[in-house]
Amino acid sequence: MLHAQFSLTVCLCVLSILCKSLDEDSIRTKQSPFPEHLGKDVDDYVKDSHNALSAVEGSDVTLNCVNDVTRKVIRNFRQAKYRWIHNGMRHKAERGRVKHENGSVEFSNLKWSDGGSYLCQIEYEPYLVKTVGVYSLLVMPENPPVRVVQFGRRFCLQCNSAAIGHVYRYTKRNWIVNDKYTVFVNDIRANSVSEDCIEIALPKMSGDWTCVTSQEYSEKQWSTAFYRILVTPEPSIFGKLGNFLKENVIHAVLFAVGIALFCVSYYVAKVKKGGLVKNENSESSPLTTENKT
Repeated sequence: MLHAQFSLTVCLCVLSILCKSLDEDSIRTKQSPFPEHLGKDVDDYVKDSHNALSAVEGSDVTLNCVNDVTRKVIRNFRQAKYRWIHNGMRHKAERGRVKHENGSVEFSNLKWSDGGSYLCQIEYEPYLVKTVGVYSLLVMPENPPVRVVQFGRRFCLQCNSAAIGHVYRYTKRNWIVNDKYTVFVNDIRANSVSEDCIEIALPKMSGDWTCVTSQEYSEKQWSTAFYRILVTPEPSIFGKLGNFLKENVIHAVLFAVGIALFCVSYYVAKVKKGGLVKNENSESSPLTTENKT
């Protein structure tokens, strides 16, 4: 009898625990979808915002994602936490230089590599995120490293505008050289993750290149990349030949071997022909002498 009562008590406890667990799971399941009204508030805020920053290398900069809308999201989800995406990759803090602090990223001694696009996201449930802010950061080096490109060569540059293109509709990008002219006749879709390639490098392309993303109807612009390009002068004919030989070593070796074989074959054939004529002359000499006699 006691054993039956004990078993019944255990069963009731197990059922109680299971029911509680199911209730918690159901609450979590109901809570996981992002509330429609809150989602609209976030989307409207992001759509209307324009966070385009520029700074000199070595300076201090803060990207702040805390505002009335993000506070609502944090209050609505107890487990919510901020996270940052930089140029498509999860951004990490760096001791003594980069700090994540309550919805902001604080940079000390800014580096050129810190430039690009940033997404501020809130992970409101495990593995469920909502983008609540978009930023561009253009870092101008005091002494920009020069990227040397050979005349006539193909070269590619990375703009890092894809995050902006995914969030903001009808955005396109182009490269501006020395703040004077754009490189591409047709703008490139901002959400493209590919590098932008120039097929033929010309000396007039030397200078400072800045990638600018634009949304025409709102007149918003974001600058996400900077390069200093130096295109070498057009080489002479002999220089072009030298460059060709450097770039096509195997072909040059095969060409040289082919010419050598041709010369050897020509020489051997000439020697053989010369020997054959000499033999013919030597054979015909007695007959000639005999006829004269």
